[in-house]
Amino acid sequence: MLHELGIADLALIEELTLDFGPGLNVVTGETGAGKSLLQRALALAAGHRAGNEVVRREAESARITAVFDLPPRSAAALRLAEIGVPAAEEGRLAISRTISRAGRGQVQLNGKTVALASLLEAGGALVHLQGQHESLELARPETHLAMLDHAGDTGDLARRYREAFAHASRLVERLEALERGAAEVERRLEMARFDLDELVRAGFSDPGEDAALELERSRLRNAGRLSALASELLERLHGADDAALPAVESAVKRLSENAAIDPALEPIATVLGEAVAPLDDAVRSLRAWADDLSSDPGRLEEVEERLALVARLVRKHRVEGVEGLLARRVELEAEVERSDRDVAHPEELRAELERAAEAAWKLAGELASARAASARRLEAAMDAELAELGMPGARFSVRAEELPAGPARGPAAVLTRDGVGLGPDGAERVEFDLAANPGEGARPLARVASGGELSRIMLALRHVAGGSDVPTLVFDEVDAGIGGASAEVVGRRLRSLARDAQVICITHLAQIAAFADRHYAVAKQADGGRTRTEVRRVEGAEQVRELARMLAGSASEAGLRHAEELLGSARAAADADRPVAKGGPGGEGQGQGGARVGSRRKAMRAGAGSGRS
Repeated sequence: MLHELGIADLALIEELTLDFGPGLNVVTGETGAGKSLLQRALALAAGHRAGNEVVRREAESARITAVFDLPPRSAAALRLAEIGVPAAEEGRLAISRTISRAGRGQVQLNGKTVALASLLEAGGALVHLQGQHESLELARPETHLAMLDHAGDTGDLARRYREAFAHASRLVERLEALERGAAEVERRLEMARFDLDELVRAGFSDPGEDAALELERSRLRNAGRLSALASELLERLHGADDAALPAVESAVKRLSENAAIDPALEPIATVLGEAVAPLDDAVRSLRAWADDLSSDPGRLEEVEERLALVARLVRKHRVEGVEGLLARRVELEAEVERSDRDVAHPEELRAELERAAEAAWKLAGELASARAASARRLEAAMDAELAELGMPGARFSVRAEELPAGPARGPAAVLTRDGVGLGPDGAERVEFDLAANPGEGARPLARVASGGELSRIMLALRHVAGGSDVPTLVFDEVDAGIGGASAEVVGRRLRSLARDAQVICITHLAQIAAFADRHYAVAKQADGGRTRTEVRRVEGAEQVRELARMLAGSASEAGLRHAEELLGSARAAADADRPVAKGGPGGEGQGQGGARVGSRRKAMRAGAGSGRS
């Protein structure tokens, strides 16, 4: 989830900080006020490219900052760990990006400078932008197959197929290497044996050895400083005439002697007496630690050499620390064993490849059948949903094409049958098409849909096929070309989607804005010959006035009444859509609207409405 977005000197925005929350965040404002600049800023925070024209006039650079949640095992967190981005407190990612007028730029993730490509890769797992300029996910055919699998609950079957295909592909590589000649196999085997022998001679056994060596090196390098500290503290605590421990012991004795004169001194003496034993223990521990300190230059040299060996092997094998080297050693042992067996018994390898290919083909057939059935259901559900979202007559279709055949000879030939080849994701390529109007032929989405239509198509897909793995979804121009009842449906869909993901929507329509959990108003101000875009969060009466402006152009009495009615209607609709507790009226943990959403998804997956006229 996006927590905070900071913008400085971006086009008309001089300086701005916005706090976003969970649920539906709506941004409104007059045309030209700068609403889409917020989406542009989010795109820059997610790693999209930009020229220096985005820098505000008279400024040297523009700066975008953003703070996102970063769950430990998320795709973004794993990628950032690979490139060495340090973990932040509370599992968050702080992004800072500077775009210079001079053409230079800088990207920092949690304070570490990284390449723009790294930000783009991480940003794609944090925020998805859907609008006129960033129709990213939906316009890419390679993502359609994943969407179809999500819609039809075929993800587990697809995963099992991918594992089977990967296994068969590895066997193909091994057999191809074997058939290229003994010299090639022996060369690869010799390299694996050399690497394995190097790791064996290194003698690693403790995964935490590198961390322990780093600590020991630090102590050895600073032995003189630490020894001086120990001597000074022992003198102050015990050695000097006025040292702390003898002083406390003396105080206890004198207080106890005078307690007969005033009993009030007895509890004070008791408290100080209780401090003597732990203070004495601390002195003993400090002395033992000081005696254990070593400043042996020879040992420091050994530690430095050992750490240099670890660093060299880590770079060579591209792993993390000694733990990664131990895992790599296991991999090499298995590789050497496999290669020896392949050379000695090639017929066993061929038989294993035949079995692996047969398993992959079997799963590919099951997956193709399941996807075909899912596609028909998705088409019917999407047509109905698009009609409700202001696209009557639009026809959504899923086009599947068989993959071309691979090599006809050699080990890889087992991955081709009847002119069809297997690929990493199955035996077909899938693309979503759209006939936007009656009588038109279906064409790929990226070529026929406008930014607003793509936003509504994505919204429809999220509604009928389930949620998103990306925690923050941004919709721009989702309201293009609609109004009235369709606008209210879009608002309800956005509010429903916002139960499972943070949604940020830029809209012109009050019917959509009324469903907001948080509402931000954008305005353009002219001051001293300069124009600035300002954004503020509106609540209560301010939100009503902003809705009235959107409805009637001004906050007239009639406009305010209309806005209040619209806001009340939206809240009532949201309450009706909200799922209720299990055992309530819905029976399945959903209220009226929730049951409607659930029934649509259930119908799509069960096959209701699977036919097409």
